[in-house]
Amino acid sequence: MKFRHLISIIVIFITLYSCKSTSDEPVINPLEGLTKLSEGYAIGAAAKVELWGNKNFFVGYNNVIVVIYDSLNLKEKITDAHIHFIPVVSSGSGASTIEQISPAENPNETPINEVFSGTVTFVKASDSNNTWKLGIAVHNHKVDKEGEVILNITVDNSTPSLVKSFTSINADSTKFVLSLLKPIKPKEGTNELEFSLNENTSSLGWSTDDNYTVEINTEMPDMWYSSHSYIITKNIGNGHYTGSFDLSMGGEWRINVVVKNNGVVFSKNVYFTLNI
Repeated sequence: MKFRHLISIIVIFITLYSCKSTSDEPVINPLEGLTKLSEGYAIGAAAKVELWGNKNFFVGYNNVIVVIYDSLNLKEKITDAHIHFIPVVSSGSGASTIEQISPAENPNETPINEVFSGTVTFVKASDSNNTWKLGIAVHNHKVDKEGEVILNITVDNSTPSLVKSFTSINADSTKFVLSLLKPIKPKEGTNELEFSLNENTSSLGWSTDDNYTVEINTEMPDMWYSSHSYIITKNIGNGHYTGSFDLSMGGEWRINVVVKNNGVVFSKNVYFTLNI
């Protein structure tokens, strides 16, 4: 009897310990620190779409978070879906209005912590002449239905500029968007570097081509100082290029960028200004 009683105590202890360990595990909130910027219904997909980000969007490379709910049961999140971003800026008014699509990296079909994460590179700020809409196309795999919601958004200016749009200096006139992802807050010493490069050769939209190389050198215009050698960044795929570089002192620095393909230069006078 004493043996059976001892076994019972051990079982109860293990059960209580297991419950305590589970309850002590931190709950991850993927939306912590973010702001809900807009919401709407993708009617055909039977889905409600929430758009989240870091306060407001800005000119440059932005993380975009999407949460999808079943439109008939708003407490149920949809986690089996395919999402496509369609960011469009309209410039001008009336018959002279021009619409331009911006580069985007669409979320994976498998969400992380029940949210879909992608990016959009906004090329200009919202103002009296430029208005932004973000189309979010949803394929709800649960019911095999598709729909789209179009959300009005605001894009703030960024100082200094974090994105450069330019046209190839070669005869093909390819259009490029080059975004600076790192460093956002440069420091004296070694800084991590990351670019995103997108090209547009037709009206079909933006794409990436990993045959390009991105090289930089640095200069301080006020000090008449410049580095004479170029740093070649590493292509890590999907149009992203990484590396590192040194800034020897505080002040205003210029990061000169050269984009090449098979040794042929495609850019001219492209640079970013950084301040320490």
